[in-house]
Amino acid sequence: MKMKRILFLSLLIALVCLLSCKSKKYDDLPAPLAELCRKIDKSPKNADLYQQRAEYYRANNKIDDALADILQAIKLDNTKSTYYVTLADVYLVKTETDLVEEMLKKAIDIDNYNEAYLKLAELYLYQYMYYECEETLETAIRLQNHNPKAYLTKAFLLKEKGDTVGYLRMMQLVIDQDPKEVIAYTALAEFFQKKLNPLAVSYYKNALEITPNDKILNYNLAKLYQDLGELELAKEQYNNMISIDPRSYPAYNNLGYIAFNYEDNYEEAVRYYSKAIEINPDYDQAWCNRGLAYEYMDEYEKAREDYLQCLKINPNYENAIRCLNHIDAVKK
Repeated sequence: MKMKRILFLSLLIALVCLLSCKSKKYDDLPAPLAELCRKIDKSPKNADLYQQRAEYYRANNKIDDALADILQAIKLDNTKSTYYVTLADVYLVKTETDLVEEMLKKAIDIDNYNEAYLKLAELYLYQYMYYECEETLETAIRLQNHNPKAYLTKAFLLKEKGDTVGYLRMMQLVIDQDPKEVIAYTALAEFFQKKLNPLAVSYYKNALEITPNDKILNYNLAKLYQDLGELELAKEQYNNMISIDPRSYPAYNNLGYIAFNYEDNYEEAVRYYSKAIEINPDYDQAWCNRGLAYEYMDEYEKAREDYLQCLKINPNYENAIRCLNHIDAVKK
């Protein structure tokens, strides 16, 4: 009887240990992935779970795992267009463009899935297959007229074909259909910024209302203010950029540029350039700029050292070569 109790207790302990180990099986994984893995363990025939995990793997650049999961989802259920779109996305990362096209067409064959049309049109655009791109977009728009993503791709197609007026008109249509489409605001802002047109300011502001912490948008708006001569606004925007990203060495460099070129504040310029160099010691432009500030402060040895450091990083930096030659000529 005693032996039976011991055997029962041993089996009970083993079972508890087994269950405990099983519950800790995914403890080292990120929480979203661990949750998906546990759900799949409980429902191994649920194709949606494999598709969701494939999307997770793709987003985290685990492409082989993503491929295995989405193929398993399709094996369990080959009637869902979304699975083929996910598979197309995986093949796109693997640069297997023929398979991308094939999977998107399969998705379309299943249910005229709008996203599949849009991704197929993007694929054709990037492959310079403009006729196929336009045909695919027209089909998507016929099926769904309120289709801002389709018009967005069509805008880029018009730009590629050299139709600037059509491009601008189409981007505006995108915004009319989707006032939250940040890509359209950004594209229009960049277009007008290249022309130093103040219209770019409003487009950047609209984009930043949607994504206020976007580093590129914040920096571009600051640079636009600077190029337009709105120096106080530029400085405010660069400081805003630094509050978002304290390691934004281009922002520090440009604040130094404003202090040096517009305010004749050479000490402040040195301070900003030094901060840029501290963050990125290989930033050749900041070394040269600080050297120039030192030169205007008559600190020629420090200037010379900075020019030499700039040329050590980039031997072909013309301004540093010119400034170094000037210092050497003055000393002689």
